[in-house]
Amino acid sequence: MNYRKTANVLGLLVLIAIVLPFVIYAVPGVIGAEYSFVVLTGSMAPAIDPGDVVVVDETDPATIESGDVITFARDGTNTPVTHRVVGVADAGGGLAFETKGDANSEVDAGLVPAENVLGVVVLTIPYIGYVIQMTNSTAGFLLLVVVPIVLFAASELWALFRSAREDGERTPPTADSDAGEGDAITLSASDLTLSSAMLVLVVPYVAYVAFELRTALSIAVAVAATLSLLAVGGLWFGTRRDAMDSTGRSRSGADSSRTEEGNLGDDDANAGTEEAFETFVPATTELPATTDGGDLEEGSR
Repeated sequence: MNYRKTANVLGLLVLIAIVLPFVIYAVPGVIGAEYSFVVLTGSMAPAIDPGDVVVVDETDPATIESGDVITFARDGTNTPVTHRVVGVADAGGGLAFETKGDANSEVDAGLVPAENVLGVVVLTIPYIGYVIQMTNSTAGFLLLVVVPIVLFAASELWALFRSAREDGERTPPTADSDAGEGDAITLSASDLTLSSAMLVLVVPYVAYVAFELRTALSIAVAVAATLSLLAVGGLWFGTRRDAMDSTGRSRSGADSSRTEEGNLGDDDANAGTEEAFETFVPATTELPATTDGGDLEEGSR
């Protein structure tokens, strides 16, 4: 049994389980809903506690019945209210709902007109509202967003550095070993350079937007852009490193070839010189005892 593979699968499942609720909160549309809210009070306890997130789906008011939990806008306040319907009435020719918090002893003052209803609660996610509220503060944003991204970036850069160093120590693949890879998708160095440059410009902007807005969607975009920059930057760094290594190997091979050829040429030249001296025969072996370089004889003119 491959324990490492099992651990990786379990880790991936845990990661999905942690991230998925935040994705649903940020984009309720993934489950077909329209709104998501963090519950601030305990008026609906124990069914819905403070810090929970409610996901609300728009519903035809005519289908709402007693017992449904609805979210509605109350006149005079900007914060929506989530309470249970305890009665349906006809007010002025239109539908209206009598609501009450499960933890409250009295029903809410006044009826809720149908046009004020945002929708019916279809999903409650416990506890993640605390995390979302914490990210709205500067300290929480730094602790929960910036620090993990920095640590992850550091670990990825270290892994890329180790991988590049190990690749540099290995023997480069031959042409035969690359055969059959024609179907692989390849990216040129110019593509990686352009992508890296664009991400370098985009990442600071989306990080600033995430810091200012501090919404789940803006934070998710900032994290995705940062991870994309790390991935593309790692590929670009790897191609540059491979290009430099191959250039160095080519120059080293050419220099060694020149040295070997030069040595062979010198040996041949020395051998030829020695042979020439060994076969040299002087034009005469005896010289006259004297010579005065005087006048020529009469007959030789």
